[in-house]
Amino acid sequence: MILQKKSWEIKIVEILFYCLPLSFIVGNLFVSLNSILFILFSLFLINKKKLKYKFEYSHWILIVFFLYLLVLTTVQFLSSEVLNDYMSNLSLENNPIFKSFLLIRFFILIFILSILFNNKILNFKNFFLISLLGTTFVSFDIIFQYLSGSDIFGYKSFKEINSGPFGSEFIAGSFLQKFSFYSFFYVFIFIDKKYFKNPLLIFLISLHLIAALLAGNKMPTILFLLGCILTFVLVKKIRLSMFFSLIIFLTTYIFIFNNDSHIRELHKGFFAEITFSELLKENNSLKKENNENETKNESIVEKDKKIKFLRGSMYGPIFRTAYYTWSENPIFGFGLKSFRVKCWEVGPKLGVGESKNLSCATHPHNYYLELLVEAGIIGTFLMICFFLIVIKNSLYFIIKYIRTKNADMILFIPMIILFILEVWPIRSTGSFFTTWNATFFWLNISMLFVALNKSSTIFSEINPINFGRK
Repeated sequence: MILQKKSWEIKIVEILFYCLPLSFIVGNLFVSLNSILFILFSLFLINKKKLKYKFEYSHWILIVFFLYLLVLTTVQFLSSEVLNDYMSNLSLENNPIFKSFLLIRFFILIFILSILFNNKILNFKNFFLISLLGTTFVSFDIIFQYLSGSDIFGYKSFKEINSGPFGSEFIAGSFLQKFSFYSFFYVFIFIDKKYFKNPLLIFLISLHLIAALLAGNKMPTILFLLGCILTFVLVKKIRLSMFFSLIIFLTTYIFIFNNDSHIRELHKGFFAEITFSELLKENNSLKKENNENETKNESIVEKDKKIKFLRGSMYGPIFRTAYYTWSENPIFGFGLKSFRVKCWEVGPKLGVGESKNLSCATHPHNYYLELLVEAGIIGTFLMICFFLIVIKNSLYFIIKYIRTKNADMILFIPMIILFILEVWPIRSTGSFFTTWNATFFWLNISMLFVALNKSSTIFSEINPINFGRK
């Protein structure tokens, strides 16, 4: 069904959707407000136009997961005295039970975008273009902040960290890592002049990578580089531009590393954390601690041996705390937002010798540890099954793209790359359930589902209207 005439409802839905990348720059409040308004207006439009939707089996996994998390959180926070006391002091918008109910909006987002894209109401071209404008602005602002000491809004540089328009929130690198691939592929797909396209691509990729480096967020920068390597491998026609961009980035990085003491110290510390020699030092320290603490419970020692490789990381204490917290209720978990409460109980139970190697935080800084602690083995199993289904379908899509050489299918490569980067297990992350991270994660999944949905026309015949081409 193709809607030829745009009604006011369609125009509002388009504006809200295409503005989503920009709302991530403004802040969590605007991300929430934008996404909720988009969902409400979209549901109104779908109902008014009576647009149809077909459920896939993977969708049922998500429904079961979100309902399971809602029931689990409700039971845990109402039955546990510690969790209930914590919840009683919170406002409604911060209540874990209320928040677990609101998580269902992310499934609704998948439901909505599949309908709107398949009915040609939305297109990818405009979304990619707005992403390009947003990431380019952030990149220039970060570089300007690094060079001048403050960005165009007056936010001061933190020397080794330059947050640009994000101010005191150090998430600029994460924003660039998440949205830049949409930007690159907009230029690659929608700009036809070859003499202009390749130089522009080299400039933009180099600009974004350098900005991510100066932002000071180490893990997003590494993931960004990994995404560039995946792009190099998967898309033959972009390899030359990506190669020269990486050369420019590495040359710039070496120059900055040698001339900026703040960046040098930041990265030296990071390299020290991940070197094997540091891990050996930590393991020797672990043995010494165990010898000095003969009264330690044997089961605790065995647990610590299983995760001792984490001692080389600044997140090691948090990861260990998450492991011990999860082991208290491994099957079911403790419910949404429970780690920030339950982590304080771990230290006293393990004793003085172990508590010094633990640390509390609002979340475990790893998606899978967070799922284990707050959703248990059951919830984690459901989510991993969903991830595996998407990965399987993505591999099928990539193989089909390589065989057919269909140029329009390239459009979905950045979504696949971003999904791989998001679910990569060996990395530090933000919270899986917070508005900023979760909205991007499920937004990218929703657009990826448009490609992977077997009922879509994409595998048989690409319709240019769905891509925003004329």
